[in-house]
Amino acid sequence: MSGLRERLGRLKGTSAAPPAPPPAPEAGGEWAPLDAHIHTSPAGSFVMRRRVYGTDSVHGHYRLRELADVAPQLSAFHDRDAVVRHEALLFFDTETTGLGVGAGNVPFMVGIGYYTGEQLMVEQLLIRNPAEEHAMLVYVQELLPRFTHVVSYNGRTFDWPILKNRYVLNRLQLNDDQLLQLDLLYASRSLWRNSLPSCRLSKVEESRLGFDRVDDVPGSLAPTLYFQYLAEKDPRVLSGVFVHNEHDLVTLAALAIHFGKLLQGAESDSAAVGAGLDLEEHYRTGSWLEKMERGERAAYYFDSLHERLLHRGTDERWAEGDMSTLLQLAQTFKKHGDYTRAVALWNHAIRLQQGSMTEELEAYVELAMHYEHREKQIGIALEYAEAAWSRLRRRQLLRRQDRKEEDRERAWEKRIDRLNEKMKRPSPAKSAKPAARYGQEAPATHSLRKKRTPKPIYASEGLI
Repeated sequence: MSGLRERLGRLKGTSAAPPAPPPAPEAGGEWAPLDAHIHTSPAGSFVMRRRVYGTDSVHGHYRLRELADVAPQLSAFHDRDAVVRHEALLFFDTETTGLGVGAGNVPFMVGIGYYTGEQLMVEQLLIRNPAEEHAMLVYVQELLPRFTHVVSYNGRTFDWPILKNRYVLNRLQLNDDQLLQLDLLYASRSLWRNSLPSCRLSKVEESRLGFDRVDDVPGSLAPTLYFQYLAEKDPRVLSGVFVHNEHDLVTLAALAIHFGKLLQGAESDSAAVGAGLDLEEHYRTGSWLEKMERGERAAYYFDSLHERLLHRGTDERWAEGDMSTLLQLAQTFKKHGDYTRAVALWNHAIRLQQGSMTEELEAYVELAMHYEHREKQIGIALEYAEAAWSRLRRRQLLRRQDRKEEDRERAWEKRIDRLNEKMKRPSPAKSAKPAARYGQEAPATHSLRKKRTPKPIYASEGLI
């Protein structure tokens, strides 16, 4: 019993005494090889690494000081009447112990970047143990009132929610009500989701910003290296993680310059717009500018792409997806009411695909609808419909027909029957419009208005 009383007394004495604060870490020289130091404040201590990029600093194709000129254009992402200053942008990226957004995922490194004049300041905050997290969060909290936007890459749905969770768990209040999230991942996907194999920041940086990382530590290895540091207490283990995080922050600044220049647009000659871009990215850039309410800039891209497409002949190499780009541009012109160029592109698509067994029939559909409903020229609409029906039947003779092809065939037959019925009706005089109004060529399918080829009967269907 005496041993039990003794143990209970010790437990009672321990609970009565207030917990001792963790000892302040000594500012030794072990972090000096990483150009880092121990930052100490009344809230506690943590490791800080600070880098300054001067006015002549270049990252890939861009000088970092150029953001001061194009930052006002970034207002297109949110309030288009507000003025965005480059010194009010907070570039933000974290390295975490996992991939989830739950309470167990800890951002052991918080990287921030901001401009002071034309200089870019990059600060990386690292916690060596959980006791240092509170001081790191307080430091970030005191900086936030200076900024209006948080610039990140997938930070709106990942990095920032994790940081907010840590404030709640540390009983701190994060005042971010006035901060706008400027997540550049979504703009990158709008432009390059079909042009690049991946929209990861390092891939965009390499292929579009002209910056190649050497011996880069991938972000997926950051948690493993951090746990290795916790076990070995050797700061050199984290050297690659610091460099990776620093590159991410500087790339965010360069990418903001890239989008700002796209939105600003200094070119007035539409022929110079889109030079060097593949057809897909050319169209995506115009669509993104239109979405960002830069209609004049978008028109430059659409006009120059229209010229590029019409000047490409059948003997030139067409990459996979180029025909889809042509048809999408035609739909854009149709949406804007520019039927002249839409019709020209649809006819060009038909010419380019002649003889192909994988010919897309969308151009025939659009032209049949255009001449039936808009131009009221039923004869031309019937020719396009029968031309599409004959190509569909020819394709089905060489392969087994599925449900989708059957539905498509019935739709074409229904359209042809309706057009034939309209042909029998007397047409008003005003419906006779010249076929060459938009410069299209007459379809070479006049003989197709005769008796249609009967549907083939397969041997297996006969047995059934």
